[in-house]
Amino acid sequence: MSLVSMTGAQTMHQTAHQQGLALIEVLLSLGLSSMMFLVLFTAQTHSQKVLIYSGQLHYANGLLDQVATQVWAYPHHYDGLISDSLMLERGCLKGNQCNLVEMTQAWATHWQQSLRLHLPSAQLNIECDGACTQGNSLTISLTWIQSLAVFNDQCEKGMACIYLDIVL
Repeated sequence: MSLVSMTGAQTMHQTAHQQGLALIEVLLSLGLSSMMFLVLFTAQTHSQKVLIYSGQLHYANGLLDQVATQVWAYPHHYDGLISDSLMLERGCLKGNQCNLVEMTQAWATHWQQSLRLHLPSAQLNIECDGACTQGNSLTISLTWIQSLAVFNDQCEKGMACIYLDIVL
């Protein structure tokens, strides 16, 4: 064998070896790129869920503040009032003159209806520890389904819970 033919064979072997390494590098680059896109997608999805949860918490805190303001003004009308079957009485929230009980019913119905729009499977509860009279306490609680919510002694996993205790 001549020296020229041996060098040509080595050159072809090196070229084939380099092409094989280049293919492995391309496949590795594609794999890493795919992993990065997956990580970015997962991060974006989680961020979106956190944003929704924070919006729900903001709405829930605003609702609790509104409920507390109404309950503080007329505490004895709210005990056991929250239910799905209440009807909005004669447009009490639209400027019509209503008595305190009708007004209380109207607010309770409004809160219940607005919960359905903003929080999945939400429940609003207003309960007194005994009679809703001065010296007793009243608890306003709001729960809804939220997969990001963590388990604690007041709330099970997958449920978001907020509570407000008011001394009358």
